Amino acid sequence: MSQALIADVNGENFQQVVLDNSHHLPVLVDFWAPWCGPCKSVMPVLEKLANEFAGLFLLAKVNIDDNEALANQFAVRSVPTFKLFKNGQQIAELTGGLPESEFRKLLEPHIERPSDAMRAQAQQAFDQGDLDSAVTLLRQASELDPNNHQVPLDLVQMYLQTGQLEDATKLFNQLPDAAKTAPEAKPIIGIIHFAQAVAESEDISLIQAKLKDNPDDVSALYGLACFLALHSEYEKAMQALLKVFMLDREFKEGAARGHLIKLFDMLSVSEPELVKTYRRKFQSLLY
Repeated sequence: MSQALIADVNGENFQQVVLDNSHHLPVLVDFWAPWCGPCKSVMPVLEKLANEFAGLFLLAKVNIDDNEALANQFAVRSVPTFKLFKNGQQIAELTGGLPESEFRKLLEPHIERPSDAMRAQAQQAFDQGDLDSAVTLLRQASELDPNNHQVPLDLVQMYLQTGQLEDATKLFNQLPDAAKTAPEAKPIIGIIHFAQAVAESEDISLIQAKLKDNPDDVSALYGLACFLALHSEYEKAMQALLKVFMLDREFKEGAARGHLIKLFDMLSVSEPELVKTYRRKFQSLLY
């Protein structure tokens, strides 16, 4: 297994260690100082990530007390400051004693994992209707790169798309916390949530017949909203849930409110404007 790449950097080796290496892999430069409390608290977090990613990025540490010229060259005004380099250029920056999730968000889009090629092959097999091959490829990818949490999330997604709710839920619940709390997991959590709600609701044809007779049938509206959310008709689902909330905000112990919040959470990255619009509409009903 590859080792973590961590290096102490100074003015003499910065070109070679940071800029030259950044043509081959992302390099995260940590500008720190011995007297800086947040610097000390964040260092174990960065070293943990370097060990987890094991050679997929380089962590370069610059003590600004010993390398004032480097700090000035890169306009470091406070510590800790973190600068990400790729292809010889700075591409991103963070400052302060941040949580692990922020560093993951910074690094992961720029890290090339060997398992990602297998994920792409698995998706291609799945799109061609070959679920068995897709599952085999994802299992191989997981063995190759157990720290790539997107691999099991891909498999959960495939189970959901083929109606295997029980298998999807079981697999998701077995995932490590890092995978379950990853940003990529939010849509999947939402899909599982609404798949379970649909499984507990009446058949969609019965729901539609009830709404034809009575457009204000709260139970049918609720079932329709869950069905729409599961089938990615997010705006229509939000509209139906708002109507349920207006008609009976205590229906199923406030389920409309809970479902709206779940939708807002699962769409916060992919549909920010839609979330903003309907969050405002929902808040106007609350007060």
